[in-house]
Amino acid sequence: MKINKFGLIGSLLFPLALSAAPNTFSVDTISTALVTDPTLPSPPPSVWTYSDCLQWAMANSTDLRQALLNILTSRQDILSAKDEWLPTVGFSTNQNFTNYPIAKPGQSASNSYGSSYSVGVNWTAWDGNARKYRAESARLIERQNLLAGDDVIKNIKLGLLEAYLNILYSGEAVDIARQTLEVSTSQAERAKKLMESGRSSKVDYAQIESQRAQDSYNLTQAEGNYQSAKMALKKILQLGLDYNLEIADVLFPDSEVLSPLPDSESVYNIAMSWLPSIKSNELSKDIYACDIKLAKTGMLPTIGLQGGIGTGYNSGGYSWGKQLGYNLNENIGLNLNVPIFDGNSTKRAVAKARLASLQYDLNREQLLTDLSQTIENLYIEANNAYAKYRAGLSQLEATTLTDELVNRQFELGLVNPLELLTAHNNLLNSRLELLRSKYMAILSAKTINYYATGDIQL
Repeated sequence: MKINKFGLIGSLLFPLALSAAPNTFSVDTISTALVTDPTLPSPPPSVWTYSDCLQWAMANSTDLRQALLNILTSRQDILSAKDEWLPTVGFSTNQNFTNYPIAKPGQSASNSYGSSYSVGVNWTAWDGNARKYRAESARLIERQNLLAGDDVIKNIKLGLLEAYLNILYSGEAVDIARQTLEVSTSQAERAKKLMESGRSSKVDYAQIESQRAQDSYNLTQAEGNYQSAKMALKKILQLGLDYNLEIADVLFPDSEVLSPLPDSESVYNIAMSWLPSIKSNELSKDIYACDIKLAKTGMLPTIGLQGGIGTGYNSGGYSWGKQLGYNLNENIGLNLNVPIFDGNSTKRAVAKARLASLQYDLNREQLLTDLSQTIENLYIEANNAYAKYRAGLSQLEATTLTDELVNRQFELGLVNPLELLTAHNNLLNSRLELLRSKYMAILSAKTINYYATGDIQL
């Protein structure tokens, strides 16, 4: 698997919204327009494939746009850190008026007016490399925000996979329920004819009619589940409530359902190398190191340079213009600040930064434990689903044969309704159980494959 250097966001998110191709994507091309006015495919597809859903969700996801906003904010933090290397320039003026109500000896009472004007420049020449560490930390945080966007994409892809497969599963369950209702309706009609001919009792007919009613209820429930599954996908895609969502059918032959799984240890190692949460935690290690270095700069001296041009005027002397010329002055200076004792504030800051850095090891241990458990659970679910699917194929074959034989015997009046209904329900349960294990196997296998490759294909 090859991931763009800017992560999943760089390689997957913006082919639709940006004119640049994914392999030329730059984080600098992220703009506020992508946050406030996402570009969606137009018109929406009439029949949605998994790829269509993924493209739409990534362009329209509020969580993903929030991640973009965080990236834009971190970009400003980087620029702010760079700006700290620039000098500051300011202009200041002072205007004052003084009244002398009591005259000094030999003078009459009077008023005086004075003004001053100056332009000053200040620049920090050395701050113990604090600016350098803040800039490094800001760049690392930006990369973490990019990885946070990657994590959102990961959740979108897995959420779409589950929702999409759930619709396919619910749709097939509806087909099974409809076919089952057709069979039970035919049986009820046959039982009614047998009752009318006197070959069967009303009780027998009532039992079979009750099963037909139950199958009708099951169909209604299956159709409700199908609509609920569509609603779940529409929620992810943020489509309107009245939108009629239709997804493309996907066929899964037995060879794909029972395809062998990759080695679990290999999947774990591959996932560990690319999962955004783990990569983000690795960056936090460097951020903690920057924080420690930054805290230590409180022990180092700082050197500043300052310079300025100034002039002034006072009433009672030369004219305003002449005084501004005579009083014009220039100055330059150097300021050295050497910390001797700051009440242990730097010492405490360094200690807290070192303690914070211990969070990296705790997070890494927890992330790897969670990943290990996730993959292990996926393999357990996949293997269980595989075993159930294999057994279900044999069971379905047996229950189908049994149901056919019992139906023939019922038509001949050789079996009672209880035996007929038992065979009927056994066949229904076998079909539903096989369907359930099929989609559980597919979901587990596709998820495992995602951790191994970073991609999902339906």
